Amino acid sequence: MGLTRGRYIGEALKQFQDTFGDTFQIWLGGLLHQICVCNPDDVQHVFTHRHIYEQGDLHVTQHRIVFEDALICNIGPKYKRHAAIILPLFRRGKILNNYDLIVDCTDKLLDQWRSKTDSDPNYIHLDIVDQCQNLSLAIFGFIAFDYDLQTLEESNINKKNKLTQALNDFVDIFFQAITIPNSISKFYLKHNSRYQRARITIEECLNQIMEQEQRKTREQIAEQKRTSLIASLVTSLQQDEKNEAKKPEQEKKGLSRTEVINELLLFLVAGAETTGYVIAWFIYFMSKYPRVQAKIKAELSDNKHNRMTIEQIESLIYLDCVLREVFRFLPPAAGTTRTLTVDDRLPGSGIQLRKGDEIFISFYNLTRDKRCWKIDPTLFYPERFQGEDKDHYTYASIPFGGGHRQCIGQDLARFQLKVIIVRLMQHVTFGDGGPELNAGGYIQKMTTIPKHVGVSIIFD
Repeated sequence: MGLTRGRYIGEALKQFQDTFGDTFQIWLGGLLHQICVCNPDDVQHVFTHRHIYEQGDLHVTQHRIVFEDALICNIGPKYKRHAAIILPLFRRGKILNNYDLIVDCTDKLLDQWRSKTDSDPNYIHLDIVDQCQNLSLAIFGFIAFDYDLQTLEESNINKKNKLTQALNDFVDIFFQAITIPNSISKFYLKHNSRYQRARITIEECLNQIMEQEQRKTREQIAEQKRTSLIASLVTSLQQDEKNEAKKPEQEKKGLSRTEVINELLLFLVAGAETTGYVIAWFIYFMSKYPRVQAKIKAELSDNKHNRMTIEQIESLIYLDCVLREVFRFLPPAAGTTRTLTVDDRLPGSGIQLRKGDEIFISFYNLTRDKRCWKIDPTLFYPERFQGEDKDHYTYASIPFGGGHRQCIGQDLARFQLKVIIVRLMQHVTFGDGGPELNAGGYIQKMTTIPKHVGVSIIFD
């Protein structure tokens, strides 16, 4: 597949589809057996039949190595217990309350960029990926934890702070661990000093977040519970863990302290791994497609520097198209897995599947399927969503997955991304730093990260 040589997994799976057809199987010795499903009708069938296709066993098993009892690892009644506490925090009405916070954090990053540009107008920014990750973490820290993770401090302009570095080490080693058998991966993680140091740093931060929250009065927590993930989780702590542990899963209430810590760990990693890297890809694409960048700025011309209202931001139609095209052109995640609970036959390809089979749905393959798009899907062309591809096949672009296990934070991510992009485009223009420094490429972790981003930043 070429993955060890830096090849993007989406490109490898697209080549397999072109060679073997819409449905093919991948084996990795006795460690992995997955059936890749690429036919759009089959994908729709999978996502609309939740009673047949449950969260993938391999996906659950891999994530339990480090996240143990977190939402992403659970199915059935346990998933429902965790989801009842967590999902309400991601409803749209609560997300909109974070608008000013997102703008303020973005302005802080803009100030850092301005200081570099003032000292050297020809400066090429090579640390865009790290800085976008720092921005994402800072925002998520305030939104989810009511806590300053200090990732946008002046001391971190040219380097990762301690927490950011620990999260990167954690994800790097976790991604290595999931490629080997679970029995070996647990031993590997236990004896990997880099992973253990990262885990200690992260858990120290999580404990500080918990302690800060528990020092608040009941009235303060109750007030914050309506909008804050950490307040909701602390409020859900079980009063008698031993007694709750004895109950059948269907009768359990609340979360144990270990479950809360695992949820915090999951969301901290997710906050570092998703939005920041999408922003980095956006900046890369804007530096490569100045025509698109100019059209965004033209749409913002009436509000060049003023802080826009939420209603004004939501009315930006072309920016919506650009963001949709960024997600389509390079989905943050390579794909998702599902495991069959009963036998089933795929309607598009006619392939017979058996109970226990695990399937993999490649998001990238769908975004490049010419059956789903009228305009060449290999082109980066946001205008497609205003014209021929306005009513594209529903499951042709699903960057956050589909069905009942799609990403719970997608509304927050979309809103956060749009606000950040608006603020950036109000103030700066990104230029191409050259074929070597701004070469793109891929780093495959839990999400797909741009490898080489080198851009100039001009303040308008």
